[in-house]
Amino acid sequence: MKLSNFFRFARVSALVLSVAVLTAVSISAQNSNANVTRTETRTVERDNDTDWGWLGLLGLLGLAGLLPKKRAVEVHTNRTVNDDRTTDRTTNI
Repeated sequence: MKLSNFFRFARVSALVLSVAVLTAVSISAQNSNANVTRTETRTVERDNDTDWGWLGLLGLLGLAGLLPKKRAVEVHTNRTVNDDRTTDRTTNI
């Protein structure tokens, strides 16, 4: 058996073993909590008729300054025509 195959087998075995242990621990924790009675306490919050939604809108407006500015793209075109022909052409017929 090659050494690389041995390490691959060891990694897969460790993974399978850890999943099995975590599953067993989870199941035993659920079984041990089944017999516990729980008491719940409720807290009542006062509303005071305060609407805090406007504060979130102000925060979003404050973030608008972080948007990048639109920049005009300058396009430079060079429209020179190189004409190597001579303008004084004579035709011999």
